[in-house]
Amino acid sequence: NPIFRGFENKDEQTEQYDEPVLLRLGIEQREELRAGFPKSADELFAYHALVIDDLEAEFFRQDQLSLIQQFVSQRGGGLLMLGGRESFVKGEWARTPVGDLLPVYVDRGEPAPPETEYRLHLTREGWLQPWVRVRATEQEEAKRLAEMPGFRTVNFARAIKPGASVLASVESPDGRQQPALAVQSFGRGRAAALLIGDLWRWNMRRPEQTESDLEKSWRQTVRWLVADVPKRVEIETRQAETNGDLQRLTVRVRDERYEPLDNATVKIVVTTPDNRQIEIAAEPSDESAGEYVTTFASRVPGPYRATVTAVAADGSEVGSREAGWTYEPATDEFRTLAPNRPLLERIARETGGEVIPLNRLSAFVNDLPNRKIPVEEAWTYPLWHTWTLFAFAIGCLVGEWGLRRWKGLP
Repeated sequence: NPIFRGFENKDEQTEQYDEPVLLRLGIEQREELRAGFPKSADELFAYHALVIDDLEAEFFRQDQLSLIQQFVSQRGGGLLMLGGRESFVKGEWARTPVGDLLPVYVDRGEPAPPETEYRLHLTREGWLQPWVRVRATEQEEAKRLAEMPGFRTVNFARAIKPGASVLASVESPDGRQQPALAVQSFGRGRAAALLIGDLWRWNMRRPEQTESDLEKSWRQTVRWLVADVPKRVEIETRQAETNGDLQRLTVRVRDERYEPLDNATVKIVVTTPDNRQIEIAAEPSDESAGEYVTTFASRVPGPYRATVTAVAADGSEVGSREAGWTYEPATDEFRTLAPNRPLLERIARETGGEVIPLNRLSAFVNDLPNRKIPVEEAWTYPLWHTWTLFAFAIGCLVGEWGLRRWKGLP
């Protein structure tokens, strides 16, 4: 009897056919994600990207929404929101921390007309992004777009945000266009919005023996999401401005919450072109927290590899990274076409010369006859033809004769 539904003493763990289930895939530990979506930064920041598919904002708690924003802005992760009936405007993502980082406004939008097919097109910026394209040439890509089926589930957005880029758009039969794929940078990370909810139609008309374009597109999209996600240990190499032989190594270390980590021990092992390993220590920087700097003098031309290892104050290893550079002093002259004015001024100052700007070249030529310029000429003259050497030889003979006469020698 439906009137008495809910009064039975059934086990609370009994599954229903319409009960929402969170399925854990690809976990490394048994307890990973057992309690659902992560509730702390230590748990969430271990991942590189988040994909939200057809979920409303009420699915997450307020602290989890703020945690997702920190995941993108502070941790530098990637976020992709997919379209659907409960996404974007209908999911009430406006005035939420996640809605603030999306590349489109989700406060209001017109509902999509029913039974309308939209054709997908790449924008000018989309053609320039390798991860958006699927084919190798422009002709093949245009043919692929023409053969794609129409989509019927499209989330309309009021507009894109300043700084965002539209990489793909959909066009209705009456010629009206709406953003389909928009991206933007947010803090240290990036966010993307795919406003198509039935992208699966793309995979329905392909030949059985050919590769799935949808699967390839998903692989490229995920690679783009996680391509530039920073790690807890980052190393940057830069050539010193004052001395081309010196390489400045900057190491940034962060804790589990990706906050700057001080009091860490940072060791760098540099492998030279002749396979020698030199270990150096990086010292804390005075400019910013969690930053450690050192310098290395390159002596042998060739490639160098630096392996950095960071250890926390409690002895636990934070992580390790590798970086490299090439030392080629013979090619430094050809790196830039601009004149090295500081070097020219130093040479002129040490040799008593002058650096003449281009606008003063005519005045310098006119004033050149009035300048006192020392003229030096190299002569090659035999030493035996000098009178000083001849007088010295005669003096030696006269001196010897005088000594012999004085001492009574024959």
